[in-house]
Amino acid sequence: MKIPTHLKHIPLITVENYDLIDGPHHGGTDAKGLSIGIAQWNGAGESEISAKVWRHTGEKWSRQSEELPIHRVLDLATLVCNAIQYCENGHQLPTTADFNVSLAEGEMDSTRLHSLMEEQFAKNREYLDTSLDRLAEALKRLGKI
Repeated sequence: MKIPTHLKHIPLITVENYDLIDGPHHGGTDAKGLSIGIAQWNGAGESEISAKVWRHTGEKWSRQSEELPIHRVLDLATLVCNAIQYCENGHQLPTTADFNVSLAEGEMDSTRLHSLMEEQFAKNREYLDTSLDRLAEALKRLGKI
Protein backbone atom coordinates (compact mmCIF):
# COMPACT_ATOMS: atom_id res chain seq x y z
CA MET A 1 0.00 0.00 0.00
CA LYS A 2 1.32 3.44 -0.92
CA ILE A 3 2.21 5.58 2.09
CA PRO A 4 0.61 9.03 1.87
CA THR A 5 2.87 12.02 1.36
CA HIS A 6 0.25 14.74 1.88
CA LEU A 7 -0.16 14.37 5.67
CA LYS A 8 1.78 16.13 8.44
CA HIS A 9 4.54 13.49 8.68
CA ILE A 10 6.51 13.84 5.45
CA PRO A 11 8.01 10.44 4.47
CA LEU A 12 11.51 10.49 3.01
CA ILE A 13 12.38 6.77 3.08
CA THR A 14 9.68 4.10 3.25
CA VAL A 15 8.97 0.41 3.60
CA GLU A 16 5.65 -0.06 1.85
CA ASN A 17 3.59 -3.24 2.13
CA TYR A 18 5.06 -3.80 5.59
CA ASP A 19 1.97 -5.87 6.39
CA LEU A 20 3.47 -8.65 4.27
CA ILE A 21 6.58 -8.93 6.50
CA ASP A 22 5.27 -7.78 9.92
CA GLY A 23 6.62 -10.74 11.88
CA PRO A 24 3.92 -12.98 13.35
CA HIS A 25 1.28 -10.47 12.19
CA HIS A 26 2.21 -10.65 8.49
CA GLY A 27 -0.77 -10.82 6.19
CA GLY A 28 -3.23 -9.76 8.88
CA THR A 29 -2.03 -6.47 10.31
CA ASP A 30 -3.14 -2.88 9.90
CA ALA A 31 0.53 -1.75 9.93
CA LYS A 32 0.85 -1.10 6.20
CA GLY A 33 4.12 0.81 6.09
CA LEU A 34 7.12 2.26 7.89
CA SER A 35 8.79 5.55 7.13
CA ILE A 36 11.56 7.86 8.17
CA GLY A 37 10.68 11.46 7.50
CA ILE A 38 10.06 14.96 8.77
CA ALA A 39 8.23 14.78 12.10
CA GLN A 40 4.65 15.99 12.25
CA TRP A 41 5.24 17.81 15.55
CA ASN A 42 7.79 20.23 14.08
CA GLY A 43 7.09 23.91 14.48
CA ALA A 44 8.11 26.69 12.15
CA GLY A 45 11.77 26.39 11.18
CA GLU A 46 12.18 22.95 12.79
CA SER A 47 12.95 19.76 10.91
CA GLU A 48 13.37 16.88 13.38
CA ILE A 49 13.35 13.45 11.77
CA SER A 50 11.03 10.72 13.05
CA ALA A 51 10.08 7.12 12.36
CA LYS A 52 6.44 6.25 11.75
CA VAL A 53 4.36 3.09 11.62
CA TRP A 54 1.50 3.72 9.18
CA ARG A 55 -1.74 1.96 10.10
CA HIS A 56 -4.72 1.65 7.75
CA THR A 57 -8.23 0.61 8.80
CA GLY A 58 -9.10 -0.77 5.38
CA GLU A 59 -10.92 2.45 4.60
CA LYS A 60 -8.61 5.25 5.74
CA TRP A 61 -5.27 6.00 7.38
CA SER A 62 -5.65 5.48 11.12
CA ARG A 63 -5.02 7.94 13.93
CA GLN A 64 -3.45 4.94 15.69
CA SER A 65 -0.33 5.40 13.53
CA GLU A 66 2.71 5.93 15.74
CA GLU A 67 5.53 8.40 15.25
CA LEU A 68 8.74 8.38 17.31
CA PRO A 69 12.01 10.33 17.28
CA ILE A 70 14.76 8.22 15.70
CA HIS A 71 16.88 7.94 18.84
CA ARG A 72 13.89 6.48 20.72
CA VAL A 73 13.40 3.85 18.01
CA LEU A 74 17.03 2.80 18.44
CA ASP A 75 16.73 2.87 22.24
CA LEU A 76 13.65 0.63 22.01
CA ALA A 77 15.62 -1.77 19.78
CA THR A 78 18.36 -1.80 22.43
CA LEU A 79 15.80 -2.49 25.16
CA VAL A 80 14.34 -5.40 23.16
CA CYS A 81 17.85 -6.86 22.78
CA ASN A 82 18.40 -6.46 26.53
CA ALA A 83 15.07 -8.16 27.30
CA ILE A 84 15.93 -11.12 25.05
CA GLN A 85 19.34 -11.37 26.71
CA TYR A 86 17.69 -11.23 30.15
CA CYS A 87 15.41 -14.14 29.27
CA GLU A 88 18.16 -16.23 27.70
CA ASN A 89 20.89 -15.62 30.28
CA GLY A 90 19.36 -16.72 33.56
CA HIS A 91 17.57 -13.46 34.31
CA GLN A 92 20.71 -11.37 34.51
CA LEU A 93 20.09 -7.83 33.35
CA PRO A 94 22.69 -6.40 30.99
CA THR A 95 24.32 -3.30 32.41
CA THR A 96 25.80 -0.29 30.70
CA ALA A 97 26.93 3.00 32.15
CA ASP A 98 24.40 5.16 30.29
CA PHE A 99 21.43 2.84 29.62
CA ASN A 100 20.13 1.65 32.97
CA VAL A 101 17.86 -1.32 32.41
CA SER A 102 15.86 -2.46 35.42
CA LEU A 103 12.89 -4.63 36.23
CA ALA A 104 9.59 -2.81 36.55
CA GLU A 105 8.16 -2.66 40.03
CA GLY A 106 4.49 -2.73 40.86
CA GLU A 107 1.51 -4.67 42.06
CA MET A 108 1.83 -7.43 39.49
CA ASP A 109 2.76 -11.08 39.46
CA SER A 110 6.20 -10.42 38.04
CA THR A 111 7.24 -14.09 37.99
CA ARG A 112 4.25 -15.00 35.81
CA LEU A 113 4.73 -11.96 33.57
CA HIS A 114 8.45 -12.65 33.10
CA SER A 115 7.57 -16.25 32.18
CA LEU A 116 5.06 -14.88 29.67
CA MET A 117 7.77 -12.66 28.17
CA GLU A 118 10.10 -15.65 27.85
CA GLU A 119 7.34 -17.70 26.20
CA GLN A 120 6.58 -14.93 23.72
CA PHE A 121 10.24 -14.47 22.82
CA ALA A 122 10.55 -18.23 22.28
CA LYS A 123 7.30 -18.46 20.31
CA ASN A 124 8.30 -15.60 18.02
CA ARG A 125 11.99 -16.48 17.78
CA GLU A 126 11.87 -16.93 13.99
CA TYR A 127 10.46 -13.42 13.46
CA LEU A 128 12.72 -11.84 16.07
CA ASP A 129 15.77 -13.47 14.50
CA THR A 130 14.76 -12.11 11.08
CA SER A 131 14.44 -8.59 12.49
CA LEU A 132 17.64 -8.89 14.54
CA ASP A 133 19.52 -10.14 11.46
CA ARG A 134 18.28 -7.08 9.52
CA LEU A 135 19.46 -4.82 12.35
CA ALA A 136 22.85 -6.56 12.59
CA GLU A 137 23.40 -6.23 8.83
CA ALA A 138 22.51 -2.53 8.93
CA LEU A 139 24.89 -1.99 11.86
CA LYS A 140 27.65 -3.82 9.98
CA ARG A 141 27.14 -1.59 6.93
CA LEU A 142 27.47 1.43 9.22
CA GLY A 143 30.69 0.02 10.66
CA LYS A 144 29.20 -0.27 14.15
CA ILE A 145 29.87 -4.01 14.52
